Amino acid sequence: MNPVSIRLEETQDNEVAAFAKRMNIDKSSAARKIIDEGLKIVKTKEALDNVRLKRWTIWKAAQYCGESYRSFIELLRRENIPFPLSVEDLEAEIGEDRSE
Repeated sequence: MNPVSIRLEETQDNEVAAFAKRMNIDKSSAARKIIDEGLKIVKTKEALDNVRLKRWTIWKAAQYCGESYRSFIELLRRENIPFPLSVEDLEAEIGEDRSE
């Protein structure tokens, strides 16, 4: 692991310490867990935005997030994002998956 130094507001530091105590882990482990969860949220938002703008295929977005195609489609539904594919686009995506 690489060491990283960050400055936290006192309230943030208190939240990390409280989380660490609740999880019965040290503050460094708590901070890593919080960062991991935050990165997943940020990457998912980025992927949803790129699918919405038709910059990325659903396959690419799902892979980027570490999700399956089906789970990403479910995420699109939960986020009320219309299925962004025409029949032709869907055929292209199926072809993209087969080529990997």
